[in-house]
Amino acid sequence: MMVGLQIQIQAEVFSILIVTSVILALIYAVNRAVKQADPLAKPKGLVLVGVLYVQMMSGITQGNMGAKAGRVYAPYIGSLALYLFISNISGLFGLAPPTANYSVTLTLTLITFFMIQRTVYLTGGLKQFFHRFIEPYPPFIIMNIFGVIAPLISMSLRLFGNITSGGIIMTLVYAFTGFVSAQILGFAPALAQIDFIGPFIAPALHAYFDVFVGFIQMFVFISLTTVFIGNELPAQE
Repeated sequence: MMVGLQIQIQAEVFSILIVTSVILALIYAVNRAVKQADPLAKPKGLVLVGVLYVQMMSGITQGNMGAKAGRVYAPYIGSLALYLFISNISGLFGLAPPTANYSVTLTLTLITFFMIQRTVYLTGGLKQFFHRFIEPYPPFIIMNIFGVIAPLISMSLRLFGNITSGGIIMTLVYAFTGFVSAQILGFAPALAQIDFIGPFIAPALHAYFDVFVGFIQMFVFISLTTVFIGNELPAQE
């Protein structure tokens, strides 16, 4: 007897495609504006936005990783920051935030995790890569292993938890305001389905849970990425 196979596509999959398309369109627009701009003229419009964004990302990476490594990692950190911020605020546009799916945050954190391990290997070689697990004494191996894995767990859960909790809180707020609105307009069944209280309360909450928290979580994630990688680089970098 064959059991029917059901495949369910999560809502975040469509959000990922939309967010990625928006980012690609934005990058294309900025790239086109830069190519058409006069190199001797004062930057304005999209060119100015692109210049300021590149300077900001370069400042973050070079401040935490050094000038040489900062220039190498700046494109990745800039792309990551853009993806995280747009994903975090996508709930404002009726999308399921990709970062509210743990598989997304875990995947992004895995990239950071492997970058850290790669830096350790390139900096100290294979001997140092394994020797760090028994420093300063062999009995510390269990704690050292947990210390290596800790960023993978903490970064992925922090981002996922904050974005998911914000979405849950807003869902509860809309459910409450909808209930209160229905009670007030109960005398008119045709109007009872209208949530007239939500539009007065929700904007301030969206500004905090979507925009402010979304920006903070993006900044924390890229900062930790640059700090963790920077800590494994040679001092002269």
